[in-house]
Amino acid sequence: MAQEELPAHPQLPTPPAEKLNPHFILGEIRDYIRDFSDLFPFVDLDILFDQATAVRRKNVDAEVQVRQFLKAFKKTDTFKDAFQQLDSDTQHKVQAFSDGHSAASVTKKSGFSLPASPATQHHFRLLDLFDSLFHHHDEHKEQQPHGTAKDTRTPPVIYEDQDQKQVMKGYADVEFENWGESVKNTPKYTFVPTKTLGLQNLVKYAKANNFRVRCAGYRHSWSDTFSADNEILVSLLSLKEVKTIPNPLAIEADHEANGNELMSIDVLHKPSFSTSGKDCLRVGAAVTNEAFRRWAIRNKKCALPMDVILVEVTVGGVNGPICHGAGRSHKTINDQVVAIEYVDANGVLQTITDQKQLKAAAGCFGLLGIVTHITFELEAMTYAVLKPKKPPISLAIPPLDMKDVPIALYKNWTEKDLAAAKADFENRATNDFYAEWFWYTYQSTAWVNSWNPVEDSSGAKDFPDDAGVFLQWLQCWIGGWLSQTYFFKHIPGHWQAQFLAILGMAVLPPTIFDSKDVEIKTYLPDGLHFFRGIQNTRVRDMEFEIPLPPLASDPKKPDLSIVQRAWWDVINLVYREAKDGRSPMRLTLELRIMGGSDMLMAPQYGNDLGTASIEILTIPNAVPEQWEAFKQEVADIWMGYEINGAKLNARPHWAKEWIGLKKDGAPIQHFLKSEAYKDQIPAFKAQLADIGKAQGWTLEELQKRFSNGLWDDVVYS
Repeated sequence: MAQEELPAHPQLPTPPAEKLNPHFILGEIRDYIRDFSDLFPFVDLDILFDQATAVRRKNVDAEVQVRQFLKAFKKTDTFKDAFQQLDSDTQHKVQAFSDGHSAASVTKKSGFSLPASPATQHHFRLLDLFDSLFHHHDEHKEQQPHGTAKDTRTPPVIYEDQDQKQVMKGYADVEFENWGESVKNTPKYTFVPTKTLGLQNLVKYAKANNFRVRCAGYRHSWSDTFSADNEILVSLLSLKEVKTIPNPLAIEADHEANGNELMSIDVLHKPSFSTSGKDCLRVGAAVTNEAFRRWAIRNKKCALPMDVILVEVTVGGVNGPICHGAGRSHKTINDQVVAIEYVDANGVLQTITDQKQLKAAAGCFGLLGIVTHITFELEAMTYAVLKPKKPPISLAIPPLDMKDVPIALYKNWTEKDLAAAKADFENRATNDFYAEWFWYTYQSTAWVNSWNPVEDSSGAKDFPDDAGVFLQWLQCWIGGWLSQTYFFKHIPGHWQAQFLAILGMAVLPPTIFDSKDVEIKTYLPDGLHFFRGIQNTRVRDMEFEIPLPPLASDPKKPDLSIVQRAWWDVINLVYREAKDGRSPMRLTLELRIMGGSDMLMAPQYGNDLGTASIEILTIPNAVPEQWEAFKQEVADIWMGYEINGAKLNARPHWAKEWIGLKKDGAPIQHFLKSEAYKDQIPAFKAQLADIGKAQGWTLEELQKRFSNGLWDDVVYS
């Protein structure tokens, strides 16, 4: 039977919400999964039956769980297509692992380097296809004057050097799609620069021909912050660069020799603009987080104190939408910036080091111009001591009242247990260098990852090691294609959530049912980037930043009860949805405690006692209408919190899903302009205008050259 010729879907009873926990769902999978045998002859349902049985009995081994997914789906077209997209070395490793070899033995000889995620490679392959079809540079380079185009399918020639010998790689009318599949458009031209001079020439061309210019790296933002139809997109990466992470030695080498000025890392020894007299790091906007991580570990001298988990992202991509790490002592990554170099609206290379101006310039969504290099203040290399654990959900972030715990997750804890859990949570959230909590939908346990660094390097090791990175990558690669199989699309949403939880929790230390304490000592950058494969599973993601209000009894301390409310309000909403048979959130609820920010447009701005950075995630094939409604209800809850009659200024993360939300019946953009950022937006524009007066451009010129429809509305309208 062809996979497209599907028989009728077997009817399963809608489970009562009060029973939706792993024990019940795994039992239901055991009871009914073989009823799907006619529907999915290409899926080995006996393997999934055995898997559910083992996990239900708490007989869990991470490698076994991951391997079972490979073996169960190896005959499906979806698996075969995904496998064929891998390079030959990775194919060999996947096959050997599937055949029973351990992750350690598979990676022992040649190690393991992360391949670019399939989602990322898609758009770059379109560019590569265009290049192979048209070969426009070689054919037209001598025939076209600088800054002209021979026809609509040939981009203009933009030179990257003074001698006009090197032409910037360019493409015409290639469709753009971001990683999260939430933005699609067709820029008139897409350019891949390697030199600052080339970017200057490109902006001059855009000015002469009235084009707007926007940048993209790995395209990981969900919001519409990219270029638009018939405008110019600058891609900081090419297909070659996303497929090959540069060796740290190459990044440190002469930038002219390695050919890309935008992929450089330079240590600046106590520059005059350093606010603390520390050494600084000048990083090209196209440097990837993975390259940066490798560089820091190879040098073992310095590191950033915070970063996003994701390694498949550029430094420019992290900086643009004001991203963050975790830990109440840490502000956003942008708050570490002490210098910004950019190409302005006139094509002039400019630098900003003034601390007041940087409050706008260091977090400006690309509205200032094309950022070429970012300079950060650095901390000395320290070593993260990770002690991850998987406590029962009620003891990870305790509820304000045990009545808030859904029946399916309820356990009769003593007052002593709850008091100890509350003290532990408050200590981690208030004091730990890094503080983060995960909950996979319907699971009885959470994952807690909060830790502190030490200066002593003894005993530090790479984490994860090659075998661990391979296993993490494999788990997320499976998650990426698993959700696209016919099987996954036809099973109930709570089954989907359970299978994804098995995959996700299996590779997070400690193993799911291991009660032993785990301690891992590693380099600080490895502690920040503890999970290397997450970019391989496309997700939907909405995140809000909620201010931590002061305690009534001590205004200098944060009231963490708002965090408990925000966490358990979502869990309860998940179970209310389940009463009607809906499972819109099929992945995780995640929380990071962090500081405030001095960046004028940061959602954390003004949060002097800290911020609860909280997000909900699902998979792309979750029922769209259910997810959109669920997002809105969660946003209503988080934006509705009040303390002593005053509303908390909860605001969405600029790079996540927020477009389409409403506040009080109106598009959320109105709320952002009139309430959430009512003072910040005017201050942001005024600061940009002051920079322009000194550097020779106006706000009107910025808008014409570097804005798009979204920022026209939010900032300029």
